Amino acid sequence: MRGTAASYHHSRTTYTVLSLFVVAVLVLGFINEPLLVSRVQTVSLNLQELTLKKKKDKFPFPDFDRYRHTLTLSPEEFGLEHPDERAIIVGDTHGMNRSLHNLLSTLSYDPRKDTLFLAGDLLAKSSEAGSLAILDFLSQRQEGICFPDIEPKRPEKASVSGARTQSRCKGVYAVRGNHDQMIVQWRAWRDWFEPLQLTFPSANLYPRRFSVPSFPSVTESATFDAGPPVGTGSQFLALIESEWLRDRTADPSGSASDPQEWVDTARKRAVGTWRAEWWKRIPQPGRGRAKKDWIMFGDHYWIARDMKPEHARFLFSLPLVIHVPSEHFFLVHGGLLPSDPRRPSDDARQPLAHPPSPDDIRRGPTDDADYEYPLLQLDPPQDILRNPSGSRNISDEEIEELRAVQERSILQDVPQNRDPWVVLNMRGVRKSGKVTRRSDKGKPWSKIWNGQMKRCAGFKDDIALVDSSVEDDDQEDELDRSITRFRAAEGREKDKDKEEEDSPLPCYPSTVVYGHAASRDLDVRRWTVGLDTGCLYGRRLTSLVLQRAHAKSQGPTRTSPTDDEEAEDEDEDESSDEEEDELDEYASDGPFGGVNSRFARVAGGSAVSRTRKPKTWTRPIRFGDKDSDLEAKLVSVKCPKAGDFAGP
Repeated sequence: MRGTAASYHHSRTTYTVLSLFVVAVLVLGFINEPLLVSRVQTVSLNLQELTLKKKKDKFPFPDFDRYRHTLTLSPEEFGLEHPDERAIIVGDTHGMNRSLHNLLSTLSYDPRKDTLFLAGDLLAKSSEAGSLAILDFLSQRQEGICFPDIEPKRPEKASVSGARTQSRCKGVYAVRGNHDQMIVQWRAWRDWFEPLQLTFPSANLYPRRFSVPSFPSVTESATFDAGPPVGTGSQFLALIESEWLRDRTADPSGSASDPQEWVDTARKRAVGTWRAEWWKRIPQPGRGRAKKDWIMFGDHYWIARDMKPEHARFLFSLPLVIHVPSEHFFLVHGGLLPSDPRRPSDDARQPLAHPPSPDDIRRGPTDDADYEYPLLQLDPPQDILRNPSGSRNISDEEIEELRAVQERSILQDVPQNRDPWVVLNMRGVRKSGKVTRRSDKGKPWSKIWNGQMKRCAGFKDDIALVDSSVEDDDQEDELDRSITRFRAAEGREKDKDKEEEDSPLPCYPSTVVYGHAASRDLDVRRWTVGLDTGCLYGRRLTSLVLQRAHAKSQGPTRTSPTDDEEAEDEDEDESSDEEEDELDEYASDGPFGGVNSRFARVAGGSAVSRTRKPKTWTRPIRFGDKDSDLEAKLVSVKCPKAGDFAGP
């Protein structure tokens, strides 16, 4: 018995000692958690990459996109409350700072009375200095720093009263372009990466020289000296940036001349060294439609590195879409679609296929489970619709509110419009309904937009604002009857596509102003205005200037589409041939009075006049509703063919 008790006591003591030892090891591990994690990740990385060299790293990155989908502006924010105020919308600048200031000077831009808008792609592809100068200018204006740093060409028109001089700057607004988005990604990543800290147990555990006979090396050596470990993300970036610059300087025609080739080689040489831990935290270029993202040491990378914190705040604040309900127009970089191209335009789920209802902004988006890409969610605005009267005689004010609801539904219920890539990159739509960024493939989205907008027949006489006490079944029946009235009569022996093109829709038209399509030059249609006229390529920088007509009363004035307006739109897109469509739409006797035939794209032509090439030209165009009190004109300046630096 004594022997058994002694044996039990000895086993219990041993168990206690072992338990304390295990606890101590765990405590030390948690205290030195970065060391433990670093060791585990390194061992795992070595085993995987030595056996599966092509395996992609899947590091759990946070969100670097910083998307903001829609900014809705009130009439006060839009800034046309007084006849002497203007809204100036500028096309793609791409860092062409001198050209931007030349245009604003030509316009006698006054930041105290002019609201400035930009259609995206503010930065990149020209010079870094120019991009940073534009960021500096815009961020200062956004923060209310208003000073006369632009000399107007007509000083007498730029003079203001003393009281006006003391007023603060008008707003500066812009939407993101696809190039701006790449800079946002890199800057958000740097803000996350630079403060990172990794602790490595010993340099001896990470060989400074690692044999990589199958990997090409910049130094043409079979070994790579990883050097002593660095502990922070900012130190690692400084190290590899200096190495890339060194290699590019030493051999301008070598692998460092292609930044992506140099980065790929550096990643491979880092396998098995401490550098691999840092490289796995640097995103790799995407595939498919994201193949242009995360190209290291490119234009977007350096702008993101060198911009100031206030520049980053300005860039992060930019939305994908600006919506101005009071004027019924959208500002976007790539484009928007009026309906889901995978379904018929008169499908009940399409936002323009049924009269709008107050419930449209209270419910969620329509079913988009079959859409293959992630979509952004829109927060419904709280003040877009006031209490309806419940009367069957709908007032003009209620029509205005319901139009805003329907425009909001275009953003919410068309899944492509909630896909950031589409909004930033779209140029056309293929027959399959798939969006493409290529300008030579598919149908231009602007033709789709105009084709459906010209079918809008209004809904003032065909919709009833139903009181909330009415039964849901009665509301659905009323909606069905309204939809039926606007659909083409069944039984007609007519081609289905032609019938859909001719059938009216219960909607009012809205206008989209956009950039991005430099290959199409100035592209002015009835309900779309494309402003990218290729300043980056030595062509022109173009702006759309909106102002209240002095002879008309202030405030919105809206009417239903008239027979004259519909007759004008009938001239567009009549021929089935693409070339004839273009010529018909830009005919000299069309709704733009010959502006497009001389200055806009005609069957792939130049945006500059055929007869002369002035440095500056101005032409009026139609914009918005037929009886709108807005006057619109295009103002364009010539851009230099090469070299556009930071100075104004």
